[in-house]
Amino acid sequence: MEKLILIGLVTLPAAVVSYCTIGNPYWVEGGKPTVDQVTLTSVRISWPGLLKNIQCADNMIIKYFKADNTNDYQMSEIFSVNTNSFIVRDLVPNQPYTFQVIAREDKGVWGVDYNKSEKTKFTTRRSNKQVEKDDPLVIPKNDIKEEKNTEESEPKGIIKPVYGDEKPIRTKTQILNDPSHPESLILGLKLEVFMGIIIGSLIIIIVAIGILYNCLRNKKSEKDIELEFESGSEDESSDEDEDEEFIEDKAVVNKYDMMLATTNKIESASVPKFEHSTSSPA
Repeated sequence: MEKLILIGLVTLPAAVVSYCTIGNPYWVEGGKPTVDQVTLTSVRISWPGLLKNIQCADNMIIKYFKADNTNDYQMSEIFSVNTNSFIVRDLVPNQPYTFQVIAREDKGVWGVDYNKSEKTKFTTRRSNKQVEKDDPLVIPKNDIKEEKNTEESEPKGIIKPVYGDEKPIRTKTQILNDPSHPESLILGLKLEVFMGIIIGSLIIIIVAIGILYNCLRNKKSEKDIELEFESGSEDESSDEDEDEEFIEDKAVVNKYDMMLATTNKIESASVPKFEHSTSSPA
């Protein structure tokens, strides 16, 4: 028993504490990712110094959509948290887009957290200033001291862009149809597993309700039988009482008749008899 308690105490913290013990990754308040135009159909998104508790993040994702149409978004594949830039290609010129960076945190059995940055809107135009892919990034002033990747030869507040492996961008439909993509997971579970849990839970609930209903119904029928038996017993007892009363009344009547008959006999015996003569007196 003591061994089981000890094992429970050892495994309890892993179940109740989040995946990262120092807190979730979060974005600097008011800090939006920077979007620079590379070409008319591509932009560079960068976020140096904006993500805090970066050691608690497992992956990064770029999400974007046209104007404010959040129902028709596109997302990148997951990439390393050590990156600070990403190139989005195949954009439509003169079309407003909204961009967002997401720090993904895998919490195991507790699911997946998506810590989203604020949104940045941008439109590619010929009149915009263009940058090269490897042009340096500017770090926010309040994060210059915290940034460790800045080389001594470079001015303070300047950092080189770090890119991950560029993988194809996927549409919302493609993402939801791919069970391996993190965005298609529900509470960290695949859609099939999640639906199986829901269906299994519904079946268990329905069976439990059926059992409870049958128990209540059986109890009600038993009560009805008891009430019928009690009412039948009362009827029988009332009938017996009526029969007893009828017998007693009959006995009293018979006794009265016998007494009346006896009285008549006594009276008839005590009255003298007279003989009547039909002859006339002399």
